This record gives sequence, C-alpha cells and structure tokens, in this order.
Amino acid sequence: MKKALIFLSAVCMSITLTGSHVYAEEPQSAAWQGSGATVYYVDDVNGNDKASGTTEQAAWKTLDKVNATTFLPGNKICFKAGGKWTGMLHPLGSGSSGAPIILDQYGVGDKPLIEGNGAEAAIKLDSQEYWTIRNFEVTNRAAQRGIRQGIFINGKTDGITHGITIEDCEVHDVTGENRRSLDTYKSMYWNSGIYVSMPGRSNPSVHYDGVLIKGNYVHDVLTSGIRINQREDFIVDQYHTNVVIEGNTISRTGSDGMIVANCVSPLIQYNLCYDAGALGNSSDTKIIAGLWTCGTDDALFQYNEVARTVLFESDGTAFDTDWGTGGVTTFQYNYTHGNQGGFWLDCAGINKDPNHIKTVLRYNVSVDDERYIIRAGDMPTELYNNTFYKSQGKLDACFGNAGKNHKFYNNIFYFESSPDWASSVYENNLYYPCDANPADMYAVSANPQLVSPGPAQDGMAFADHFKIQSTSPAIGKGVYIPDNGGKDFWGNELNKGSYDIGAHQTMGVGLTDEDTYVFARDFSMTQGNRDWYYMEAANGSYQNMTWDDSQKKWKGSGAFNLIWAPGSMHPDGNDTVLAWKAPKAGTVQVVGNPKKANLGNDGVNVKILKGSTQVWPGSGWQFIGGSDSTGVSHNVTIQVKKDEMIYFVLNKNGNNYNDGTSWNPLITYNVVEKYSLTSDFSSVQGSRGWYYLETASTGYQQMTWDSSVNRWKGKKQYSLIWAPAQLHPDTSDTVVAWKASHSGSVTIKGNPKKVSQGYDGVKVKILKNTQNLWPENGWQSIGGSDTTGMAHQLTTNVSSGDWIYFIVNQNGSNAGDEINWNPVITFQ
Repeated sequence: MKKALIFLSAVCMSITLTGSHVYAEEPQSAAWQGSGATVYYVDDVNGNDKASGTTEQAAWKTLDKVNATTFLPGNKICFKAGGKWTGMLHPLGSGSSGAPIILDQYGVGDKPLIEGNGAEAAIKLDSQEYWTIRNFEVTNRAAQRGIRQGIFINGKTDGITHGITIEDCEVHDVTGENRRSLDTYKSMYWNSGIYVSMPGRSNPSVHYDGVLIKGNYVHDVLTSGIRINQREDFIVDQYHTNVVIEGNTISRTGSDGMIVANCVSPLIQYNLCYDAGALGNSSDTKIIAGLWTCGTDDALFQYNEVARTVLFESDGTAFDTDWGTGGVTTFQYNYTHGNQGGFWLDCAGINKDPNHIKTVLRYNVSVDDERYIIRAGDMPTELYNNTFYKSQGKLDACFGNAGKNHKFYNNIFYFESSPDWASSVYENNLYYPCDANPADMYAVSANPQLVSPGPAQDGMAFADHFKIQSTSPAIGKGVYIPDNGGKDFWGNELNKGSYDIGAHQTMGVGLTDEDTYVFARDFSMTQGNRDWYYMEAANGSYQNMTWDDSQKKWKGSGAFNLIWAPGSMHPDGNDTVLAWKAPKAGTVQVVGNPKKANLGNDGVNVKILKGSTQVWPGSGWQFIGGSDSTGVSHNVTIQVKKDEMIYFVLNKNGNNYNDGTSWNPLITYNVVEKYSLTSDFSSVQGSRGWYYLETASTGYQQMTWDSSVNRWKGKKQYSLIWAPAQLHPDTSDTVVAWKASHSGSVTIKGNPKKVSQGYDGVKVKILKNTQNLWPENGWQSIGGSDTTGMAHQLTTNVSSGDWIYFIVNQNGSNAGDEINWNPVITFQ
C-alpha cells in the first residue's frame, strides 16, 4: 500500500550551469564533464532520454539513462512526483564535502515509485560517497525469497565512505530473505529494507563516516527493516563513525526491526518499531529482536517506541545488547509494550569484547511486555528508574541463567502476582500490588499512584499514563546514582538531594520517613544530611572526608579512601568509615550485606561499632574474601541514645588492591521482626538463626562453606545450598533450618519450585522439631517441570530453641533437582 505524502513546496529548482556537459546522444557510458550544481529531471510519462534533462520540459524518462550517467558533486537528480519506474536505480559518481549529490522528487503528489521487481535492490549505490536519497517510494517484489533490499548502500573497500543520507523514503513489499539457518551471505542477516554495508572488514582507513537514516517508513518487508554493518560478520570491528538513525517507522517485518553493527558511538533515537517479525515464522526466522546492536562501542538508544516484537524460538525482546559490544551500551527514555519475549536481551557475553563495560537501561517505560524483563545473559548490567507495568500477570526478572550481574535500583514493579526474581541484585525498588522481592531489603511496598495505568496503546504519548501523582510514595525514595543521564523520561531535570523511584522525576519535595535510614537512598554531598557522615579513621579517631565533585565521591587523606553512590566504599592505609548519628533515642535494627564489588586480591575486613563498643561481629573483624561477591549479612538490634554514633568500618586487610566494597546499611526504628533466607543468606552457620544442613544417619549435620564457589556443600556431591535461595539434594536430603531465638507466634511463607524443567522432580516438607507442619503428613511432590511450585503459608507457635526445618528430597534421582525456596518467617 502506498503512503501518499503531499508536498506543498517540493519542486527541484534549476541551478545555473557553470560548466559543459555531455549530451545524451553521446555514448550512454560517458561521464559528465566539468563542474557545477546542475539539476536533472526524470519524467516517466513525458520524458525523453535524448533531451538535456536539465529542465522539467526537457526531462529524461528512464532509469537506464540515469544509471548510465556519472554525476558530479552538487548535482541533483529529481524524479517526478506520482511517477513509476521498474528496475534498479543505480546512478554513478560521488559528491564531495559540502556538495553532495541529491536524489529527490519534484512536483506535488505521491513520492516517485521505484519498483525493483526482484533486483538486488530498488535503489543502489556502490563504492560511492556524499549522496542524499530522499522522498522516494521503493518496492522490490519477487516470486521467491532471496537476498534483496529496498535501498542498498555498498561502501568502498579502498577508503572511507563519507556522507550518506537516506531520509523521508517509504520502503515496502521487499521480498527479501528471512531464513536464519541458510549459509553465510545467504541468510536473513545479509539484507534489509534499508541496508548500509560494505564488503569484507572495516578498519581505521576503510569504514563509513557520516551516515544519517532519518524519517523513513519501512513496512511489510520480508527481511529486517534497517541495518548497518560490514559483511564479515561476528568480528569486533568498530570503525563506522557519526552514525545517526532517527525518526524512522518500522512496521511488519519478516525478521528483526533494526540491527546496528560495527559502529563507534551510534545514536539511535525517536524511532518507532511495531510488529517486528510479523511476516516471519518459527521454522525459518527462529530468533529476532526489535532494535539491537552488535560489534559496536558505546551505542545509545533513546526516545524509541518498540511494540509487539514476535517471539519465535527464543528472544523476541524490544532491545538487545549482543555480541562484541564494547564500552557502555545505553537504553534510555524508551517506551516498550507488548513485546512477546520481553524487554531486553543480554547477549553481550557472546564473542565478548574485552573492552565491554556494561549495559545501562534507565528511565524507560515498559507496559505489558511479556515473559521476561531480561532474557539470557549474565553480563554487568544496571537497570534503574524504569517503570515496569503489567495490566495482567507478571514479568519474570531473568530467563536462562541466574543473572547475578544484573542490578536493579529505583524501579517500579507494578505486577499483579510475584514474578521469579532469579538471583539479580535488587535495592530500593517499589513493588505493587505484588509482594516485595525478599532479596530487596530496601524495598518500598506501596501503591505508586500512577496517573492512569492501563493496557498498552501505541504512541509515545501513552507513556504519560505512567507518571506518578504528587502524593506518590515513590517521591524522594530513590537512590542517588551518579552519571544518571541528567533527566527523566519526560525531560525533567534530576536534582541532587531528592530522587524518585520509577521513570518519572517529579518537582515535589522528597518525602522523609523519619524512622528509616538507608545509606544509598540518603546519599548526599553534604555531611550530616539525613544523619549520615562520610569519614576515615585517623590519629585514633574519625575525621570527615571532603567531597570531590570531579569524581562525585567523598575522598579522604589516602588516594583510595573513598565513599560514593550507590552504597560503595574503598579503604586505603586508613580505614574508610560510614557513620550514622541517631536523631532520637530508641531501638534500631541495623541490616546490611557488605560484599566485594571489585573481585580479586586479599579481601577486606568489616565491623560495626556503637561509639567505641563493637556490636558486630562479636569481636575482631568480619573477613570478606577477595572474590566474595555474596558477602556476609548482618542484622543486629541496638539501643541508641539521641546523638549516639554508629560506625560502619571498612579495613583494607593486607593491601588496598581491588578493595571496592558494596555496603548499604538500612537502619530502622521499631521494625517488624522478619527472617528471610534470601536476604539473610550468609557464609556463617547460625547467622540470623539460619543453618545449612543435610540429613545424616544421626539426624542432621552441618554443611561446609566453599568460598571458591560461594556455596554450602554437603558430603554428597550435589548436596548444595547457595544464594539467594537455591537448594539441590543428593542421596542425602538438603536442609535449611531456622532456630527460634525467643517464643512467639510466627507465620511461615514460601513457594518451593523447580528452577528448570525436566527429570522426575523433588519432594519437600517443613518440620517443627520432629513434627510435620506442611504438608500435614508425608511429602509434597513438585513435578520435574513444575517451575510454578507449591506455595505455603502457615502459622505456628515457637518456643526459644525450637527448630523449623525446610527439607528437599531428590525423589527418584538427583538429575536436574535444583529448586528455589525462600522461606520468610515473621513474628506476629
């Protein structure tokens, strides 16, 4: 279907000829001589190839005439609006800097139509530079699928290809290739609706510089929508520079929406991508994504809308950071909805670029995406200040492996039911109406008061429904994150000192909870703000650090005495100390989980003091190994007087190499007494009342902590327990036990379930001392493919010293028996 666009003033005006040229009656292959900015006209009805072509009245007629001509810098070739030509448009020559050759339309009406009719492309440039192609309608239909484009730019192999612009074109009905499993150069990855590529490999002296693909409408193509790359694939060549792809609409493709490869700092913004893969099929297309990048360095995707990407065999996400990506890949200010595979795909670990740093996904709005926030992967990732909303159901956190390197801060999770949170890191997120993730000890559980949430609709403006109202509990509860982009989804500035949770930063004053203090949430450039102080140990006492605005860090007398957001510390010759001053007398609970952030070397020591009195550990230092990214949890109750100080002290141990440590204390007055295996998990038996056991001939015996793999291990090979709440049985049962420290009534909630599908399943039960609590008798079976599991919620009275046992039995065999079970015990 044609997309008619009316141009009120789209006439190509003639420019005075300043040099001579060769007329059409000379050989068709002859080059045009001389210089000057000449305009040539092409009219499919009234044109004549023997005419001069330099006025509308003396227009040329055919593609053959245009294709046989070598044009000069500054020339313009204008095709008549409403005209139609069949075959491939392949003009010759190159422009120059400041004088590109321009392909355009003249007259008023529909864009001039080039019907490729099965050719390699409808419009092609080969080893040419400084060209602008605008205002064309392009099709390329054929009886059979094959490597075929709408617009194809084939770059030079003997130098830099400069100045390619493709704008305001409509490309549709291209019978390209969408079969993934074909041989190299024949599969779906070697064609596109708009395809900018080059033979072989790029290098510092052979690549693209200056590619603008803007305002095009690519739809109903059997291949991908837009692609830029080099033809030697799966190689980390990052050389194309000054690449901008913006303001395009891609709809109904046979494979991916857009693929950006082999570029340095490409900018992909203000694009719409609807129904990528709608013309594909499971057997051929297999794996696609909406907008994705590979073999790039520091790619930036912003202000894009991606909707309804199809899930075939796998993937099906709105976005993807794929093989060979270096530096920091950023996705910000995007609106996604209805993507069948989920929000984002993490494939940066495939053919990994050694210079890969991380992917950042921030201030995005995701509405009714399906299945997963993240599919696959376990590369360093920060996801903060996003709003994830489901009008029905939930969105699981991670697909595939556990995602322990994915960090979620300041996100809104608006799900009706609780998802599988996997083992990613969660701090300071808001949960509603689902239960808070037990692993997020800084969770906010409250209605975020979104303006008018509902099922997803097309159009970036619909994201306005997911702003927060002026009384939202998300206001002022966000963690400060340095280098956060400077603004929210709607362009509001991010002002230091008050940050909101979710994609919307209001202008309101941050709410203050006088009974809860969280280091990362309260982080400030001012000493004493929210009663936190940033210090170091020196001369037998503690002294204040100085704010270093260039590093955005608190800095002490040593080069590496540092404290920075969110929740990070580093010691040097002096200990680095975070301090809190009690604003009132009372009982406070101090919860935290110090752990290594920079892995390697000899580890660190930590302790907590009230004044000069040590409160954790019982004496000496708590050691955290050099590669211990799990760390050690603390949960202590302290009586404080007004103005009394609590110190969180970090010591370098032997040397200060790689001693960056994450430590985000939470201090709360008058809290509910709750014990959660996920948040309390420790490498110390008995910490917070939890013990890590296996069955033995005499009852239960303690497992041994293996710091090399950060797991509790039993006598049997697969008797294992590890963070956040993963258990695996062997011929002996695997057991987590909790010992009551005092009497009272407790509620025990949990949901044991298989982590992956297959084999004969497991059996589980809960005992109080020797008596069954759940089920009433015998065992509860969980089938081999039951990743939903069986939830339990029961209440019982305990006395001091009573044991609650959570037991996992292998059933028939121990194959594939890993389960997730996070018991939460709360005193009533």
